[in-house]
Amino acid sequence: MASIQTLKDFGEQMGLKGTELRDFIKEQQDLDSKERNRSREEQDKQREHDKIQQDKLDKFRLAQMEREKEKEQREREEQDKQREFEIERMKSERDKMYFELQMKATEVKKACIVKSEDEEREDNKEGSVASGHTRQRIGAKGPKMPCFDERSDDMDSFLHRFEVYPDSQTWSKGQ
Repeated sequence: MASIQTLKDFGEQMGLKGTELRDFIKEQQDLDSKERNRSREEQDKQREHDKIQQDKLDKFRLAQMEREKEKEQREREEQDKQREFEIERMKSERDKMYFELQMKATEVKKACIVKSEDEEREDNKEGSVASGHTRQRIGAKGPKMPCFDERSDDMDSFLHRFEVYPDSQTWSKGQ
């Protein structure tokens, strides 16, 4: 923007005087004003365009963040489902093992009862002499294996005892 003094000097160099000089200065000021307005409008348009672009970018980023959150949520839900499935599978295996242990315990009880009955029959045949209603033991007999009682016995201890007992009986008979 040229100052009034500069415009006046320029107009006088062109040979303008009086009203012509004043009209020239006025005309130049109007042109400068229009140029400034046009420049401001362009800047405003550019700012508006930049703002629109920034809004679009913000919306895109927000949508992208939402998609990522949804993806993470789906992944968490999938992991939760897998964990629940794994827990159910482990519960099923536990129940199966518990059932198998119960079956083994029942078999061991039956085996103990059968073994006790066999030993009693054997004692009646070989190891005792009946005199009236009393029996006397003739030969020494090893201790009997107690039966499993699920209310008071521990399954692991009983199975260990069950495995060790025959070995100890074989060893004691060998000497």
